[in-house]
Amino acid sequence: MDLSNLSLVPRDYKKKDPRTLPYLYPETLNIVAYAKKVQAFSYYQTLEVAEDLARRNGFLLLPYSCMHWQRAKNYGVDRKVKIGRKSFFMLRPHELTKGELNKLRDYLIEEVGHEPDIS
Repeated sequence: MDLSNLSLVPRDYKKKDPRTLPYLYPETLNIVAYAKKVQAFSYYQTLEVAEDLARRNGFLLLPYSCMHWQRAKNYGVDRKVKIGRKSFFMLRPHELTKGELNKLRDYLIEEVGHEPDIS
């Protein structure tokens, strides 16, 4: 089971970079829609950096929603990463339970939008 290439970041998020929109459409830009797009873009950028740092240290980022609350409570502040309003935990691949792997696969399909190679 190879989890090293697993990513919580959508593959094509950089193609839709909203930071150029004020330059291209200064008069007709909807500020609220622009703010939401920039917020989502910066969230994925930050998540990508956190994922890279975790991977370099031999960890995998696991969303809080994929863990049982008692298990997440045991890891505490040492391995917790908070990005925006979402929390992630840095776990080694061998520390994941079968239930967490199943929840992670469902998370990747529903939230990120790609089918993982988890077995």
